[in-house]
Amino acid sequence: MINRIAATGLMALFLGLVCFLALTSAPVVYAQAEEGSAIDILRYKINAELLPETHTLKAQTQVTFKALKQTQSAVLEMNGSLAITSIKAPDGKTELQFIQDKVNELNVKINLGQLYQAGSEITLTFDYAGPLATPEGGPVPDKKLAYVGPEGSYLFYSSRWFPFHGYAADRATSDISFTAPATWTVAGHSDNPITPTVAKDGRRVFNFVESKPVLPGSFAAGQFITRTIKSGGLQIDVSVLPGSEGRVEEFGQEIAQALQFYSAKFGSYAYGPRFVVAEIDDDSVEAISGPGIAFLAHRMLVSEKPIRVEDITREVAYQWWGLSVGLKRFDDAWLSQGLSEYSSVLYRESQQSAPEFHGTLAEIMELALAFEQDSSITKAPSQLNDQSPAYRSVVYYKGAYVYHMLRATIGDEKFFQILKTYYSTYSGKNAGIDDFEATVDKVFGKNLRGFFGLWVDSTGVPEFKTDYSIIRTREGKFKVRGTVRQNMDSFRGPVEIALESEGGRSSRTTIDMSGTSQDFELSSDGKPLEVVVDPDNRYLRISDALRVSVIVRRGIQHFQREEYAEAMEQFTAARKLNSRSSWVWYNIGLLNMEQRNWTEAVESFSQALSGDLDPGWLEVWSYIRRGNAYDANGNRERAVAEYKKAQESGKDYDGAQKAVEKYLANPYKRERGAAHSS
Repeated sequence: MINRIAATGLMALFLGLVCFLALTSAPVVYAQAEEGSAIDILRYKINAELLPETHTLKAQTQVTFKALKQTQSAVLEMNGSLAITSIKAPDGKTELQFIQDKVNELNVKINLGQLYQAGSEITLTFDYAGPLATPEGGPVPDKKLAYVGPEGSYLFYSSRWFPFHGYAADRATSDISFTAPATWTVAGHSDNPITPTVAKDGRRVFNFVESKPVLPGSFAAGQFITRTIKSGGLQIDVSVLPGSEGRVEEFGQEIAQALQFYSAKFGSYAYGPRFVVAEIDDDSVEAISGPGIAFLAHRMLVSEKPIRVEDITREVAYQWWGLSVGLKRFDDAWLSQGLSEYSSVLYRESQQSAPEFHGTLAEIMELALAFEQDSSITKAPSQLNDQSPAYRSVVYYKGAYVYHMLRATIGDEKFFQILKTYYSTYSGKNAGIDDFEATVDKVFGKNLRGFFGLWVDSTGVPEFKTDYSIIRTREGKFKVRGTVRQNMDSFRGPVEIALESEGGRSSRTTIDMSGTSQDFELSSDGKPLEVVVDPDNRYLRISDALRVSVIVRRGIQHFQREEYAEAMEQFTAARKLNSRSSWVWYNIGLLNMEQRNWTEAVESFSQALSGDLDPGWLEVWSYIRRGNAYDANGNRERAVAEYKKAQESGKDYDGAQKAVEKYLANPYKRERGAAHSS
């Protein structure tokens, strides 16, 4: 995962440089507003010490960079909790003058002491130290991205624990050594084998080398237990703290499958035969990645709930999108976060039945619509807080759905050819949205600017409504003639229309939607029941039913965060819009079960069964959950009756019949969180 750094304002940068000029005695060339682009980091050599008892990091870092234009100053980013004590010139002796802003800009402005011409390579040596115990000094105010402590430590690239430049864009090679307590292991990716040595004081020294330019500097350390899973030529090393090793094999196998799946779909994993997974505490983000490594929060590793495949496989996908193929700027985040989310969708598609995948797509659509009007995909990184639900809705979920629509527009063969071409072209480089669009046009052979303009650069989604009449023919058949209307004349494309009839019959036709309306005609042998526009969810769109689902989805997000009052508030709002929505009542039932309100849970699942039963799998699972509620309330006879109803339905969505067998054999016992909505 890559986090947003607040962009430096031009006035703040100007005033900072004025102060810098006042401090220094040597003449200085004025830095321009785009000072950050004046250099290119080439390599790092870092020697760091972890002092967990005092929460302290102590380090000396050599930074070698190339001047991209004539300059006598440089600006690098730096964590505000780490105090720089000296910066030495390339001769290793001369002390340079600098200003470190540890509060606002989190950077250091350096007078290089002389004028360097464009193309010059400059090596500076930084000595610094400081406590890393809280989020203070980092870019995210309520999450720790760097921590040193006796229970375990971690340092992420995004925390700026070493002086760097060009967030998420400026790659460099690295040679990083850590001195850690004698009983500790440092987990990280390295091109070279990691064989710790013992220092004179008994502490262990670990060395990590990245010989190709990457976004370096993501590590974890502690008294790790490391398990190795080998699969398909890959070695997955999972390092966890004592007490967290129970599900290591399960997580490792899921990650191994994802690595192999993506390698087949997009191109080979870029970081050699080894992938590292390390545990971090629950005060940081739930998951975050660096080149060849992923970090997972303690609560994910010890949870009794099923593995959250979406989160794990999205994190693995960052190895392709965002790390191997980097970003030219953070405003191109759709190419990393949106494409990684859609990669996770593709992985789940490979594991799910058709009805299950239809449910996954419906979930992505609902999450995408939740804040769609707040910003376009291209503007979201600059307009929205990247830790907010709105940002995730637009960049992750709408972003993923746009890739799905692109796939539907050009077909699977061309779509996957585009992803492979994009990856092979830009692996080890940085790319922007314009580069991706150019790849699409080249491989597809047609200009798709209209697609990108509508879905990536703009807000708004179409809403389709139908008017139709049913005609009985002399032959006893039926014809349906009608008109599809939309609210956006900017949307153009083929739209499928389905006619659902008695006896489970269905007929389809495709209209070329252009303008605000288009006529259609369909025939059926059975009595028509319903006309459905875009039955396979090819397009991101809104409808009255989706408005209800979007509210429910917000409630589910609160539910998953154990914000039960807020969840019920959303479910109640959705129920007011559609009191017959089985989807609403089902989730209310799950919430009641989570809170051990078994009587209300039974009533909620009963309401779900008497509602619209959309989607269809709600029938079998409402029977099962109503049986669970009876079991939990000590009414085994009625519970068994419910399980038998589920069995008789014959429906087997998401392992329903296996669940029935399980609960017929043994009464349901509540597992905290097991009822969470999917």
